[in-house]
Amino acid sequence: MAGIAAGRVPMSWTTVVGLEIHAQMATQTKMFCACRRGSSASANESICPVCVGWPGALPVLQSEAIRCAIRAALCLHCDIQEFSRFDRKNYFYPDLPKGYQISQFYRPYALGGGIPFEREDGSPAELPLVRIHMEEDAGKSVHESDGTSRIDLNRCSSPLLEIVSEPLTMTGKEAASCVRSVRDLLRWVEVCDGDMEKGNLRCDVNVSVMPEGSNEYGTRTELKNLNSFVSIERSVLVESARQIEVLTNGGEIRQETRLWDQDREITESMRGKEDSPDYRYFPEPDLPVVQIRSEDIEEQRAALPEMPEVRLSRWLNDYGYPQLETVPLMARRANGDYLEEMIKEGADPGSASNWFRGEILRHLNDRSEKIEDFPVKAKDLAALIVAVKEDRFSGGRAKSLLQEALDPEVSLESLIEAAGSQEQDTDALAEWVDQVIAENPDAIAKIRDGDMKPMGFLMGQIMKLSSGQAHPKKVQELIRARLS
Repeated sequence: MAGIAAGRVPMSWTTVVGLEIHAQMATQTKMFCACRRGSSASANESICPVCVGWPGALPVLQSEAIRCAIRAALCLHCDIQEFSRFDRKNYFYPDLPKGYQISQFYRPYALGGGIPFEREDGSPAELPLVRIHMEEDAGKSVHESDGTSRIDLNRCSSPLLEIVSEPLTMTGKEAASCVRSVRDLLRWVEVCDGDMEKGNLRCDVNVSVMPEGSNEYGTRTELKNLNSFVSIERSVLVESARQIEVLTNGGEIRQETRLWDQDREITESMRGKEDSPDYRYFPEPDLPVVQIRSEDIEEQRAALPEMPEVRLSRWLNDYGYPQLETVPLMARRANGDYLEEMIKEGADPGSASNWFRGEILRHLNDRSEKIEDFPVKAKDLAALIVAVKEDRFSGGRAKSLLQEALDPEVSLESLIEAAGSQEQDTDALAEWVDQVIAENPDAIAKIRDGDMKPMGFLMGQIMKLSSGQAHPKKVQELIRARLS
C-alpha cells in the first residue's frame, strides 16, 4: 500500500476511528514509589524494588498523580467517580518486570466527557469518551544497530492516563486533530508536557471501515504506539485503504494489532488483538479503593487556569485580534501569559502581539527554545514598547536595544535608561542633515530627479552620524524641506 496518495477513502466506504491516548503525567515522582519520574539518569538507575516488582515491595499511590488526573478529567468534561480502584492487567512483555501492569478496568476514576476537534471542513465536532483511567507505564525496549535489544526500566511505574474514546466516523487528519486537541489541553493545565518524541504522549488508533450509510461497524484493527500527528493521519488513511481493498476483493478483516512503518508507509501485522479476558484482570490486592471527594475536585477546579476557549474569546472581543494572529499566541499557555504580562505592564495589545509574533518568536524559533527561556522580562519589553509609542525611540532603535538585551548579562531596563530620548532639537538635527547633504551630492541629485531610493541611504548616514539618536521622522521632514 506504499503508493497510496494522500486524500480521502472512496466515497462508498466510511472510516471509523477510536482512540486510546496514553499521556504520562507531569509529576515529580512515579505512580507508586518515590523514584524521580522523567529522570535523565542512565539506563536502570532511576528504579527501586517497588517499580520493578521485587517480591515483598508494596506500591503506595502518590497524591500528586491524583491531582493531575482530576485536572485532566475536568478539562475534558468527564464525570469524576467518587470511588475507583486499581486492577492487575496480566501480560508478558520483556519491559514489564512484574508480569502485570497496575491499571484501572472495572472501576475507572472518570467516565464520559469528550475531545473537541475540528472537522476537515472547519466545522467544530466532539469525539465522545468512554473513560479515562490511571495506570503505570512499562519500561522501554532499546533496539541496537547490531541486532541486539536492551531493556531500560527507568520509565517503569511512571504515571499514565489512558483516554479511551468511542468510535466515530472521521478521517486520518481529523483523528490527528483530536490527539492534538488533547495534547494542547493537557499542556494547558500542566498535566502532561505532550512531548511525543520522548513517548510522553502516544496513541493507539483503532480503525475499521463500513459501507457508506451502514450502521454496523466493521472489524477493527489496532495501530500501536503512534507518536506523531503525521503518523496518525497517514496510518489511518493507509490502513483504511488496505481494509477496503481486502473487503472489495472478497476477503475478511482479522481483528489484530498492527504496526505502522513510517518509511514504507504500510501497516504490518504484529499479533492477534487481545480482548479483556486475555488480560485476566483482577483487583489489585496491595492498593485500597481510591476516594476522590467533592472538595478535592473543587480544589483542582479552582486551581485551573483560564481555559483556551475563554482566553481566545476574550482576545478576539477585547483586543480585536484576528483569528489567525492568535495561533502562535495560543500554541502554549506560557506564550499567552507572557503577552498578558506585557499588556498589564502598559503595552497596547496590538503592539504586544506584533512584537511577540515578530522579534520574540524569531528568536525562539532560531534556537528551538520556549518562551520560558527568553532572557527579557515581559515588563521590560513592555517599557520598550511604551517608549516607542511615546516617540522616544524609533522602532528600529528599539529592536537594536532588544537585540543587545538578548545577552543574559545585559539589562534591557538599563539600556532604555542609558539610551535616553531621541534627539528632536531642530538645530542639532539640521546640523547633521546639512552635513550629510553636503557630503552626498549624487544622492541629492537623484532625489531631486524623482528617485527616492537614496533617501534610505541618507537616513542611514544621519543615524550613523548621530549614533542612532536622531529622530527619524523629523530628519525626513528636514531633508524634504532642504530639497524643496
